[in-house]
Amino acid sequence: MSDISTQSAGAVTLVSRLAASLGFSSVLEEIAATAATREREQRLPHAEIDTLKALGFGAARLSADEGGHGLSLGELFALARDVAAADSNIAHAFRNHLWQIEAALPRRDHPFHAHVLELARRRKTVGLSFADSDATAAGARSSRVLSRLEWDAGRQVYVGSGDKVYATGNLYNDAFVGVAIEGRENRTVQYVFERGEGVSSDDDWQGFGQRLTGSGTARFREVVVQPAHVYPPDPEQAPEAAPWGFTFHQVYLTNCIAGIVRRVVLDAVEVLRARKRNFYHGDAAQPADEPALQALLGRIRAYAASIEASAERAVQALQRASDSRGSRDEYAGTLAATLAASEAKVVIDDLAPQVASWLIDLGSGSAVSSVAALDRHWRNIKVIASHNPRLYKERLLGQNLLSGQLPPTGAFF
Repeated sequence: MSDISTQSAGAVTLVSRLAASLGFSSVLEEIAATAATREREQRLPHAEIDTLKALGFGAARLSADEGGHGLSLGELFALARDVAAADSNIAHAFRNHLWQIEAALPRRDHPFHAHVLELARRRKTVGLSFADSDATAAGARSSRVLSRLEWDAGRQVYVGSGDKVYATGNLYNDAFVGVAIEGRENRTVQYVFERGEGVSSDDDWQGFGQRLTGSGTARFREVVVQPAHVYPPDPEQAPEAAPWGFTFHQVYLTNCIAGIVRRVVLDAVEVLRARKRNFYHGDAAQPADEPALQALLGRIRAYAASIEASAERAVQALQRASDSRGSRDEYAGTLAATLAASEAKVVIDDLAPQVASWLIDLGSGSAVSSVAALDRHWRNIKVIASHNPRLYKERLLGQNLLSGQLPPTGAFF
């Protein structure tokens, strides 16, 4: 069910009933009220993210007995959409952590994943320190950040170093996970270490949108990893069972855009109500009574509802894929989810920037003030949409209809 109209018939609200029932209402309303100020001042939302951590947003999928909220996957995305409507930077910053939790839940018997879930229970968030792309190298070669963990015999600990560019959320994360080669036995291991000496993050992200996601460069210099927190890799899952295992990432980003568009609707109402002067050639004395502007507001609302419904369709496909894990339906479920994610992205990436642009049309000169920072919605949408461009989705969807071509499996699609 779409959450764009959950409080009363016909209403478009920032916070869904789910978020209200979990006690998130006042926090999200405050985050929304201060989002434009943070944008103008380039103020990173450390306090706001800490508050959401304390409320258990990062532990939302854990059971109540484990200190979480016991949400289904679909409910998690509904709550994340509320967070994105309040401030898409904050929702985006939680993406890698929430995916790590999702990966850990079905494999909690493995000590690495058990450790990750314990960190979430303690209201910590987990960042990534592996599988990066060396943007300075020709061809953007794939690399690992902490490629090796070397044993320090004097301190009886492992140490590792490396840099991670585009480390979304790492400015705010409390711990980091990755895969590396263990130096003594030259074997692949997984590791977890908490923020401490040797960990630094630069706010050097130069994007014109999503400026406050903490997407700069994370630097790890001789970081200490305790031997108890170095684990053997997971038993390999049969690749034919669920080859499209990273659809979560794409659906999450598209879900963030749907949240931004909901916020555009709410801002559009405020902009139109606040306008005091109509165009001299208008048909009404007040802008709020102008038929053309009322129609444009209605168009914004209708497109936003359709965008949110399209995002929700992809979320529900992902929920079904998750429910099918380990069954004979897993392959079909994961394939259906990645195709639904692609369909939603193609539509939403096309329509959402238009809706954000119509907000400026609705307000005209009243909407271009840098104080209101309404341009952030368009900029944020375009930056999120630039992840894994829709052009390749369009082609794949066409190929799939024509010849049954399957999506690529190397990373999220």
